Amino acid sequence: MSRVLLLTTFILLLTMLLAGCAEIRIQPIEDTPTPVTPTATEFPTSTPVPTNTIVWFPPTATPRPMRTPTLVPTQNQLPSLGKALLTEDFSSDENWQTFRSPLGNAVIANNELTLAIQSADSGIASYSSFPQMGDYYMSMDVSLSLCSWNGDWYAVAFRVENSENQYRWVFNCLGQSRIERVYRGRIYVVKDWEINGVIKPAAPQKFSIGIAAQGSRLRFYGNDSLLFDVEDTIFSTGGYGLVAASDGYSPLTVSFSNFKITEIRE
Repeated sequence: MSRVLLLTTFILLLTMLLAGCAEIRIQPIEDTPTPVTPTATEFPTSTPVPTNTIVWFPPTATPRPMRTPTLVPTQNQLPSLGKALLTEDFSSDENWQTFRSPLGNAVIANNELTLAIQSADSGIASYSSFPQMGDYYMSMDVSLSLCSWNGDWYAVAFRVENSENQYRWVFNCLGQSRIERVYRGRIYVVKDWEINGVIKPAAPQKFSIGIAAQGSRLRFYGNDSLLFDVEDTIFSTGGYGLVAASDGYSPLTVSFSNFKITEIRE
């Protein structure tokens, strides 16, 4: 090999050696991400669940008074009536007992017979002097001015033999009525207390009554409506009376007018 070739080869090898020892720079690969614009994330709004307010003492509805069922009177059952046998307009006191006493008063005025008890615990009565009869229809008007105590009552007596023997239609201040037989001074109930659509509780009020007495059958009417229909055989004839009684807690005043006895044709 010639010297020139050797020298050239040597220089080439030396150049390659020096090139291999040069600084090798390692450039990291940078992965630059695409910028992302942050988006506001909407979180669901929490809606509070309504809480029931606890009412420890709730208001209570005002209780209503209990109502006793009202009986509906039967209409248009008056007996067939004939001629008037007796009429009393209470223009004078010659046919009835009248008095004034600490127990109460029985007074006729303004075409009415009024029984009044102011403050006494008592019972009073006024009986008529009319002839006794057996079968008839007796009618009259009742005006109640004062009546508030449930123990007070007033009554129409019929087929009266005396104060200890008679029938009575009794009314109290609660609007109830019943049929009694007073026999030898003792009271027997023929028809017990009932209410109806005619007679109201307390006063003032006005209504008409009628009693059809035929043998043992006794029918009782209020404002021309049949209220009671009963049978009793003890008294078959007698007179008439008006009665009132009070426990003395409050005044009682009741008036009677247009008293009439009429023949029954049935």
